[in-house]
Amino acid sequence: MRKLIALSPLLTAVVAATLSVGVAAPAQAANGWNATVQCTKFRIADSSGHGFFNGHGWAKTKDLAWKAAIKDANDQMPRGYRAKHCVKKKIVRG
Repeated sequence: MRKLIALSPLLTAVVAATLSVGVAAPAQAANGWNATVQCTKFRIADSSGHGFFNGHGWAKTKDLAWKAAIKDANDQMPRGYRAKHCVKKKIVRG
């Protein structure tokens, strides 16, 4: 019984240290910007629109987050299509 009582404070300290590391990690990741854009899916062959795609991007600055979101939308396009006329929908810190 005494061994269990002596182990309890050590176990509590280990669990507290583990949880504190897990809580600190998202706070460090919140130092950037998350952007969302909505782009028209254009067929390159005849420049006709075929619906919309959303792109999401993360970066340290607002401008780079917008660029990352547009690149994400373009990367989702199938062969023969591209993202065009992208509208900036949302940008949030973190």
